[in-house]
Amino acid sequence: MKLIIREYLSSLKERGELDAVLPDLLSQLGLNVYSRPARGTRQDGVDVGAVGSLDGGAEKIYLFSIKPGDLTRRDWDGESAQSLRPSLNEILDSYIPNRLPAEHRGKDIVICVAIGGDVQEQVRPLLTGYIAQNSKPNISFEEWNGDKLAAYIQSSFLREDLLPEQARSLLRKSLAMLDEPEISYRHFSTLIRALSEVEGLNDVQRVTSVRQMSICLWILFAWAREAKSTESAYLAGEFTLLHAWNTVRLYAGKNNKTKRAIETAFLSIFTAYHQICSEFLGKNVLPYTDKPHAVSTAVYGSCSLDVNLKLFDLLGRLGADGIWAYWGALRCTEDEVDLKEARLREVQMYIEAVKALISSNPALLLPAKDDQTIDILIAAALVATDRSDHHFIMSWLSEMLERAKFSYEVNSKYPCVLQTYSDLLEHPKSTDSDYRENATSASILYPSIALWAALLDDDTTYGKVAAMKRELLQHCTFQFWYPDDHSEAHFYTNTNSHGAALANLAIDRRKEEFLEQVFGECKHSPHFKDLSAVKYDWWPLIVVACRHYRLPLPPHLLEGLRKPEDTDDSQV
Repeated sequence: MKLIIREYLSSLKERGELDAVLPDLLSQLGLNVYSRPARGTRQDGVDVGAVGSLDGGAEKIYLFSIKPGDLTRRDWDGESAQSLRPSLNEILDSYIPNRLPAEHRGKDIVICVAIGGDVQEQVRPLLTGYIAQNSKPNISFEEWNGDKLAAYIQSSFLREDLLPEQARSLLRKSLAMLDEPEISYRHFSTLIRALSEVEGLNDVQRVTSVRQMSICLWILFAWAREAKSTESAYLAGEFTLLHAWNTVRLYAGKNNKTKRAIETAFLSIFTAYHQICSEFLGKNVLPYTDKPHAVSTAVYGSCSLDVNLKLFDLLGRLGADGIWAYWGALRCTEDEVDLKEARLREVQMYIEAVKALISSNPALLLPAKDDQTIDILIAAALVATDRSDHHFIMSWLSEMLERAKFSYEVNSKYPCVLQTYSDLLEHPKSTDSDYRENATSASILYPSIALWAALLDDDTTYGKVAAMKRELLQHCTFQFWYPDDHSEAHFYTNTNSHGAALANLAIDRRKEEFLEQVFGECKHSPHFKDLSAVKYDWWPLIVVACRHYRLPLPPHLLEGLRKPEDTDDSQV
């Protein structure tokens, strides 16, 4: 296990990775971390600052300067401002005299060189000489290399009484099967499910549990990136984020030490999840969205069904990551103008990628199965954040409706409720009316198209959905899904069924009446707003949960698109 952790540490980058893991490790070792990595602020050489006692010794101040991988001659004293020697000089010349917290002055100081790998042989004399020259009675130096960090991680996060052998075995199996993403993810999800069983645990044990989830996800990501196979890491990132929130929500709204510790560990998981999304989409999807059929060809499917399933999956992933960027922009304060503009540019980049992917891959004009509506809704919700692109949404959805109608009429591959791959592969295997009615017994696709048409004032498309329901799909139950009073307990872990369906939709009436029915149910069903992810402004978690567990997006997420004239007086 130590070798696995050692390999993981050596592959971490400094920014957003090694410096995201180290604070959790120090906290788990019993130190009080008072300074964490920050972007855009002067750090004077200190990436992480902590105070406390290690291994039963006296209380000291630990100042960490972090460098990724091995320490080379260029990393030691190169032209980069991030070189180690200038950082150590800043600690001695500026941080210690001017920025050391007043309550900690007078304590012995340990300057720690934290590296994911080793000090290279030609650099060792330079580092040793520097330490000898600058050590003082109250200032000492320590080298925290990959071996030392791996030993601490193994003893603090993965020791036998905290992470039993069975759990460590699952982690090893997950890493070993990275070339088989589904198998790797299955082992890892079993591990996370075991770690997230926090009922009956005390506060300290719950904090440790979330930190363990974080370190396991980082290990999986590092190995997956090294193996150039990040599919299982992507799925594991979603799963870990949702299960970690299931613990975080127990402390949301509180203001105590446990809440802050769990929140910090959760942010480390979120950082890993965000890095995984960027790695996967940045290398596998985003560079090719505007190239005709490029992503379709890259699927290497054995048949058109494989291409269809994967393309809609990728569409949902692009939409979800874009929604996270939009959420990040909304959270920026008035003083963070540059950051907000950068995030809005990222949102626009994802919108353009979604549009380009659809335009370049005609397979996205007709889903193979009804639950791909989830990915369609995620992508459309992202594109809708730019009002100038509303016409694109309706152009896409109206074309989809035309193709679905034609496919149903000629008994071709029309959208169905079938789920197993073998059933989808054979679909449609009969022209019999019973088969056709069973294959289209219910739908969220057609009412979703009608909802978008009503929201965006496309009377033509809305009328076509109504006509299709009346003429071809009278047997089909058009429905929407809403959270219920059980959703908060099960939304993030999918441990049980929850939610309620609204059927008998008024698509045969004016679109204003249809909107009143759909959003009136939102008004009379308060459970969405009671979800902790919504209440504490982490609402994109709802999108992630719906994508991962294949739940329809609640209509509440589209309420903002409803125009004031479409509401009654009580809703204005």
